[in-house]
Amino acid sequence: MGRFFNLDSPFVSFMNRVADLMILNVIYLLCCIPVITIGPATTALYYVTLKMARNEEAYIIRSFFRSFRLNFRQGLLMWLLDLIFAGIMILDFMVLNGRIPGVEIPDTAMFTGIRLLLMVFAALALFTISFTFPVLARFDNTIKNTYRNSFLMSCRHFPTTLVIVICWAAVVLSGFLFPQLLIAHILILFALAAYGPSFLLVKAFDRYIPVEVPEDASEDISPETEA
Repeated sequence: MGRFFNLDSPFVSFMNRVADLMILNVIYLLCCIPVITIGPATTALYYVTLKMARNEEAYIIRSFFRSFRLNFRQGLLMWLLDLIFAGIMILDFMVLNGRIPGVEIPDTAMFTGIRLLLMVFAALALFTISFTFPVLARFDNTIKNTYRNSFLMSCRHFPTTLVIVICWAAVVLSGFLFPQLLIAHILILFALAAYGPSFLLVKAFDRYIPVEVPEDASEDISPETEA
């Protein structure tokens, strides 16, 4: 029994990791309260979970707010761009499906094709966005190149993309469908949604990092590093 509770035992290591994820989850939610800061907060969340996936020693709170501060401007602008794009896509779907009063769309092959094309475009955009904040957390780059690299990586590492989308969709949808899970959302689920895929993201990102470049901080990566 004594070995079970040793500081280096698997059980104690597991409980320490759970505690770290709970701390990270609460900090993340607090930083998401203004809504417009969700972008920088999600970037900081991935910054920490990517370190945790590599078993790198890091102070959870210090690392989170370090990334939050360094990536605040880009994370904020990219989140606002995502919101604007999502609003445009939703409006387009409403128009094409006759959900706007006074607007009638004929049920023709042409408009059916437009709907299908819009769905494909929306899916590609979702895949790109799923990589956007992890890429921002790991690499220094311009907003344009971050989106470009996120699109390329999401296509090249499609299984990882699906895992990211499924994890986040499960957490968000369960929040609406199962209010009784509210305490789990507050304590750990959002951190888990980032932590799980981070193991796959680490393997994907390693392909784009030169061996001689340090891997302990995103700001050490050259802005010219692209997918």
